[in-house]
Amino acid sequence: MNIGAAKKTQASQNDFWSVDSQPEKLSGPVALWRAPAVLATFMVLCSLGLYALHHSSFLNYFFPTGDWVFVRVRDQHFVAIRQFLLSYFVAFGLFSNGSARARARLILAMVGYFLAFCLILDLSANAIYQVTGLLPALNVQQIAAGVVGFAIFSTQVFGRGAMPETVAMTVTPRRRLVVAARFVIITVLAAFISMKVNQSNPAIVSWLRHWALLGGLGPGVFLFLPSLFLMLFILSLWDRIWSEKDDRYCPPLSVVVPAHNEEYILAHTIASLDAAAERYGGDVTLLVVNNNSSDNTFAVAQKALEQAAHLTGRVLEEARAGKAHALNLGFSQVETEFVIRIDADTQIEADALWRAMSHFANPEVGCVGGVPRTRGRSFFERARQAEVLVNHGYYSIATDSLEALVAVPGMFAAYRTALTHELGGFSFGLNGEDSEMSMRIGEMGYHVMVDPRVHYESEVPATMHHMREQRMRWFRSSFHIAARCADASHLHRASIRGSIILPLMLFNAAVRGMTICLIFFGFVEYMDLFARDLRPQLHAIFSVAIGAPFLVSVMAICINRAWYALLYVPEYTLFRLLRSYFTLESMLSIKITERVRKEKRPVTLPALPQLGHK
Repeated sequence: MNIGAAKKTQASQNDFWSVDSQPEKLSGPVALWRAPAVLATFMVLCSLGLYALHHSSFLNYFFPTGDWVFVRVRDQHFVAIRQFLLSYFVAFGLFSNGSARARARLILAMVGYFLAFCLILDLSANAIYQVTGLLPALNVQQIAAGVVGFAIFSTQVFGRGAMPETVAMTVTPRRRLVVAARFVIITVLAAFISMKVNQSNPAIVSWLRHWALLGGLGPGVFLFLPSLFLMLFILSLWDRIWSEKDDRYCPPLSVVVPAHNEEYILAHTIASLDAAAERYGGDVTLLVVNNNSSDNTFAVAQKALEQAAHLTGRVLEEARAGKAHALNLGFSQVETEFVIRIDADTQIEADALWRAMSHFANPEVGCVGGVPRTRGRSFFERARQAEVLVNHGYYSIATDSLEALVAVPGMFAAYRTALTHELGGFSFGLNGEDSEMSMRIGEMGYHVMVDPRVHYESEVPATMHHMREQRMRWFRSSFHIAARCADASHLHRASIRGSIILPLMLFNAAVRGMTICLIFFGFVEYMDLFARDLRPQLHAIFSVAIGAPFLVSVMAICINRAWYALLYVPEYTLFRLLRSYFTLESMLSIKITERVRKEKRPVTLPALPQLGHK
């Protein structure tokens, strides 16, 4: 039976729920009704609020714009973003994961901080008007309120949620001055380009807006990030042209594969490693760690190793449940200078080993990842293929130009062994142990990168249940990594990765979790149930679901020359909505505490026992 057939017939058997799915101290189960309850409560609150703002003579006198704007202004706006955010804060807080007191404090904090900011913003705008006679545009105030509202939500959930302990980090980023100069120059250029496009409003921009490919807030707002990342991507390619060589570097290599109930696929994973070892040109040792399996994983691994012709290895037993425990046992037995971790359901291409290892000829490289592929046999696989081309084949490479790549997925990640030992191995009891490792290696001053020529196929969930489990775990990891690596987020550290990318990860999670509610809210206003004046246009509503991300996905696919994946873009667009729903569920799973989490002195992890490392 070939790999594809094995996965097609048996993938559904791996609808698992392990200790890694939901760290007990940091998260709790989310009943299927809770996210719909948030959406329904949000719709009730936003409808009542809009009705009151437009039909109460008392409120209409003080808030004539139809939103909670504290200073009377003359112009109108399309979306009552303040009413949206206040409704969402209350709806989310009511069904968040915590005691009644903790949930009440979360709601009061989000609402209080947001209203205070809006009051200061509006009074400042009025003061400018009184002094200069120029009244700032209301849409600018609304955009500012929206951005700050998203930030307040993410920071309050982060600050009041149960999070991992911060770990003491060595923060000495590479090329600080070069990176800082690049960031400032490219950010200014992106802002300038967006502003010029917004002012000129050429025919192509009007066409894109008509088809909901740019946002209703103006193309300048939606074009800023795409233009920023495009320039960063080009700069990263320039760096690689001048620094990379095609010379092979094939030192002795170890591969660690943690395996929990993987009998259905593990033999194919080992066979793909054997084929890659044949082409590698150096010695390859495979360490399979059977992690508390209840099936025949151990026997299957032993038999596959006996049949391997181009690598040697053995099977280790780790009784403690958890991937981090399995990884640490395997890494402690590594005797080579370099090691690659591969998930048990991942089949690598034949040239993946030597392509990844060629980068380590440069002593500044500390961690290397690749770009996954799928076979496109199902909706999830096709959407996933477009997703990885955008995230790993485009954004990861773009952020590399700023030495700011955070996550190298554990599906395939190559390391200098000594660095993993120095950092104390992989952390248990949190989501994102792979991202934490690559993040910390990068902050030590080593180059962390993704090579788009390194390909591998990793299992895509075959059922909605498995997809939900995976995405809740993945999306929760951004909060866990931000907490774990908070030592790098202080501004005096001068780390783009820590002080800019980590906060952006939390901000993006907040926006993604609110996406479905934002679409619902746009339709409520568009249906003219409450408003008496201007309404949002349809393209402004649909751009939330489609918008600039559609253009970015097409561009990323073309850049990676994966032309077949253009057919997957519509499914990827729908998948992004499902992904938003899972993000909401993931944030609902975070345990909310009654007190704000105070920053503690970072803990220092002991070095990983180096039983066999030379």
